[in-house]
Amino acid sequence: LYSLILNDKPKRVEFQMRILERSGLGEETCLPPAIHYIPPTPTMNEARSEAQMVIFSAMDDLFKKTGIMPKDIDILNCSLFSPTPSLSAVVINKYKLRSNIKSFNLSGMGCNADLISVELARDLLQVHPNSNAIIISTEIIMPNHYKGNKRAMLLPNCLFRMGSAAILTSNRRSDRWRAKYKLSHLVRTHRGADAQ
Repeated sequence: LYSLILNDKPKRVEFQMRILERSGLGEETCLPPAIHYIPPTPTMNEARSEAQMVIFSAMDDLFKKTGIMPKDIDILNCSLFSPTPSLSAVVINKYKLRSNIKSFNLSGMGCNADLISVELARDLLQVHPNSNAIIISTEIIMPNHYKGNKRAMLLPNCLFRMGSAAILTSNRRSDRWRAKYKLSHLVRTHRGADAQ
């Protein structure tokens, strides 16, 4: 695919192919459909479609595995991609979640958003007894696909793939028997001030 799109830049293709061969990524990883077009079409609509594809798949899987109904969700927390309307608004609309749901969309924080999402869900569950919270984390490739020649900037093209995870957390006593894990401690540090 890269050689078709970048046939005038053989060094760039060769570099990315070497990285891909050594990356350990298997055959079940995916790039969004828009990257498969020749030439790629990196638009906000394509990025939104990518987000909906992976989020809805993760949510459908979560509902199927847990047996929980959308009306039983009290807190919704989405992270990493920042379209308008927000990811949480899209999920609320798609699954017809309750009008009094507490919803949050964390963005602009990179990979830290995942840990912050878990911390936020934990804190909200501490003050809202008998509640269920869903944490949705995404990796949306389309807005960040790099087409330049800087090798350091080409690495994410090779290492990141599209995907989403949906996690159900609960503080309901009735869910204790089926919980896979218990969140005992959560420690998060921010070293941004240490950077020079």
